[in-house]
Amino acid sequence: MNTYDFGNRHSVLARMGPAWLVMIADVDVASIITGLETGSLYGYHVIFIMLVLAIPLAIMQYASGKLGAVTGKGIGDVLRERYSRKISGIASVPMAMTDILSYIAEYAGIAIGFALLGISPIISIPVVYVIHNAIVFSRKYDGIEKILIPVSLVLVISIISTVFIFRPSFSNVMMGLTPFQPYGNSGFDYYIVANIGAVIMPFMLFYQAGATAEKRLGLSDLRLIRNETYMGAVVSELLMVGIVIAGTFIGGEMGVGALASAMKPFGSLAPYILAVGFISSGFLALVVISLGSSWGIGETLSWGNHDSGITPSSRKFFYLYVGESLPAMVIAIYLGSDLLGLVINLMVIFVIVLIPIGLLLGKLVSDETVMGDHAFSRSYMALYWATFTVIEAAGIWGIALSI
Repeated sequence: MNTYDFGNRHSVLARMGPAWLVMIADVDVASIITGLETGSLYGYHVIFIMLVLAIPLAIMQYASGKLGAVTGKGIGDVLRERYSRKISGIASVPMAMTDILSYIAEYAGIAIGFALLGISPIISIPVVYVIHNAIVFSRKYDGIEKILIPVSLVLVISIISTVFIFRPSFSNVMMGLTPFQPYGNSGFDYYIVANIGAVIMPFMLFYQAGATAEKRLGLSDLRLIRNETYMGAVVSELLMVGIVIAGTFIGGEMGVGALASAMKPFGSLAPYILAVGFISSGFLALVVISLGSSWGIGETLSWGNHDSGITPSSRKFFYLYVGESLPAMVIAIYLGSDLLGLVINLMVIFVIVLIPIGLLLGKLVSDETVMGDHAFSRSYMALYWATFTVIEAAGIWGIALSI
């Protein structure tokens, strides 16, 4: 009996990964920066919204994971097979735009980490570009992830620990848990939209479907995928609440030098902990974006398996990576004088960029031709479309506020 139980637990652990990894990658450097600055400006008022965001995150990510498990394919493959090659080709355009914007956000966040160490973005961003593409060409994803996940978690753990050290006021936390907050304030609303964009990033949807298919998770794993996704959504948003609370210790609009004030208990070590955490979490997100890019655009354009040796198709993937991240590097360098503002604005844009993939994913998971008997029920899809509509309405409002 004991042997069987151990083996069963080992089997479950072996099948875990895509949903949890994408949730950890969601607490990336761009999200952390957005959370810290939001906390520094609006404090506890955003706690309620941060917790509520776990709901759309779980709903949309589970749709992606279930699609990968039921079909054994990524979103791009399913799009190409369900619709015409022309339609799937058109769909690859917003995917590529999404990747470029994602790369810009991560490059900017990593550059902020290096700036904490006194290294200029003009130097750090090109170095990051070279290392990132070297990782892609070497295909050492697994090894990099094993290193970056624990290192990036050092930052999150450090930030959360400051919350317990400072012991925020219980009454202030309870105030933040109420749904009655200063909505209608243009600045507050804009940062709420930025946090929505930081929570549900388009590349995450491509990654979870593709990674689930690559790991050969199937119908018997649906409960595991659902539980892992829901648990990851809750944990990631609780971490973001801690990050927002830590941001309250900054006070006022922050700059690169003021970031470390959110971790005052760590004294002279604070800048180094932040720097290492920003850099590692940014690199982890770059790896996930790269994989999501290959599973999204490559599958849509029918380029085949990118891990099948040096073939014409695999070379196309390499060109794709270099081509997508090159303009991102240039833009991040050009706008290097205001990296924090760049990250926040990109998070708002992400909400709008989510529209094409959100619509396509919703159509696929509700289509019995694609999902068979495992198509989502009308009630689940009603919840999916309702949350998606609210998210996009908020995104449109955020863009309007910025004009």
